[in-house]
Amino acid sequence: MVHAVCFDLDGTLFDDRQYARAGLENAASELARRTGVDLTEELVEAYFGRGRRTATFDVVLAEAGLSEDHVPALVRAYHDSEGPLVPYRDAVETLDSLRTAYDIGVITGGTNGRGKLARLGLDGHVDEVIVTADREDSKHAPDPFIEMAARFGVSHDAMAFVGDRPELDFPQPNRLGMTTIRLRRGHYASAAARGDAVPDIEVDSLAEVREAIPRLDR
Repeated sequence: MVHAVCFDLDGTLFDDRQYARAGLENAASELARRTGVDLTEELVEAYFGRGRRTATFDVVLAEAGLSEDHVPALVRAYHDSEGPLVPYRDAVETLDSLRTAYDIGVITGGTNGRGKLARLGLDGHVDEVIVTADREDSKHAPDPFIEMAARFGVSHDAMAFVGDRPELDFPQPNRLGMTTIRLRRGHYASAAARGDAVPDIEVDSLAEVREAIPRLDR
């Protein structure tokens, strides 16, 4: 029986492309302040158009003939963006509905996880938050999932985990005997799930999560 439901954040409770675009625009502003060169379009195209989701700044700076010494400042500017974020339209209703019967947690590996929750207006709709980027572990390890279950005082198999990225979100919960629910939405909607990354259930919306958990209990 499920007693606690835990969610990934980026891509699960909101479309994290918002965060990326706001961060890239803020980084571009910082670069323009430093060099007088506006590479906003180039950064957005590299990230979204060419799929350069890692080393984006290194690649674009090199292509523009600018020093990679600017990269650390651009990374800071990326994560320092404070623009508003909007949760998925069914996020608040889902969290509040489940919270009447279950403890609700968030485990995220994203930088500024608590800040994102506040910008989304979701911080008051969850009971516990673990941001692995602030710690020495990640969702590739069992520790954050074990700790979340301990915080709620439930056994591992009494917790469900909801995520959108199979290879990151489900191997550890599956090994711990948690119920795993995949949200097929956003960037990883078509990503293959194999081996211990295969979830127990797949849904297309958070509203379906709201319906699936009580059905599992029955």
